[in-house]
Amino acid sequence: MPIKSHISDPLTGIKANVINEDGINSVIVSTRPLKIYQNKIIFFTNSDYGANLNQNVGSGGNPEEIHDGIDNVYWTASDIVGGGKTTFDSTDQNHTGSGTKSVKVDNSPVDDVFQFDKGSDINCNNYVSLSFWIYIDKDWAVGDNIEIYGYDTGTNTQIGDAVGIQNYININTLDSWQQAIIPLTDFGSLATSTTLDAFRVRIVAAEGKSPKFFLDDIQLEETGTPITFTVSPEKGTWIRVKGFNIVMADAYDSTLGNASMPKIPYNALLGVSALSAGVVYRRIEDGETINSATIRQFIDIMQFSNARIGGAGGDGTNTWVNVLIEFSEEILLKYENEDKMTLTVSDDLSGLLLFRMGATASVEEREIT
Repeated sequence: MPIKSHISDPLTGIKANVINEDGINSVIVSTRPLKIYQNKIIFFTNSDYGANLNQNVGSGGNPEEIHDGIDNVYWTASDIVGGGKTTFDSTDQNHTGSGTKSVKVDNSPVDDVFQFDKGSDINCNNYVSLSFWIYIDKDWAVGDNIEIYGYDTGTNTQIGDAVGIQNYININTLDSWQQAIIPLTDFGSLATSTTLDAFRVRIVAAEGKSPKFFLDDIQLEETGTPITFTVSPEKGTWIRVKGFNIVMADAYDSTLGNASMPKIPYNALLGVSALSAGVVYRRIEDGETINSATIRQFIDIMQFSNARIGGAGGDGTNTWVNVLIEFSEEILLKYENEDKMTLTVSDDLSGLLLFRMGATASVEEREIT
């Protein structure tokens, strides 16, 4: 025996209508989004500099030199856990033209730890960042995690947070030197420590064989605080990011003789030479870095997902270019998880007339529980 039933609203009692078409009974329904979103372009911004990425953040002052492969005697390097895979005075590679050596890390196994020890405490309040040059020879995979952190050898305790080196470099750049600059604030409480006397490097995870790489010219920078620009949800919202919109302009003549295409160099940012540290992009979810990339030159931008030049132009003196990046899947940033996307500038970008990056997104209002 069939059960008699109706689809009706429990508050109003209104019943759903049924139509018969070609002998088939169907419920009449309307289609519309369950939630209403506001479409926005949300720029990466900083409270002091707004959306303008073209700032001068070059390092300067009197750095505290830590290690350069023992071309000079600075802090003392030693193996703490493991050993035999790290050479602190290798002549295989060198970054500084006046030197001949660097630190070689030759496929060290997981949990190996090595250290640079000053032998006395240093006041981290006098410095703004840790910088070093890295040369990746081979084997650095996406799943590899190599961390650097501060240490107090007097109390045998870690100071502040450990950070992944891979979040500040391009792991796909092989056989050439690239600079990493890590703001001391990224190490948490280390930035204000007065008892730090060492830095340690630990091989935390390896997807297969851990990488072979070299380190050189490691130092604490006194000036040139890296500037971080952020996209993050406001209170009570989620942001669904669909892609990026990048625009830059420079005093640069982009006209080719035959006018067949814009003259945009792949190995520069218009008239600004390729950057040393680069603009570091990071996506942070629940306090963890999920993805990172480094922009040193124009071709790095074009390697983002579905990147294409949206437009370009010039007047013979100045040139502008716009790049549109469309994600394969939208990225969800939740306010309650403190999710965010960041761009960190550590070089001199003041040579550009304009440099901005926006996230094409939809904003969803959420109830706060």
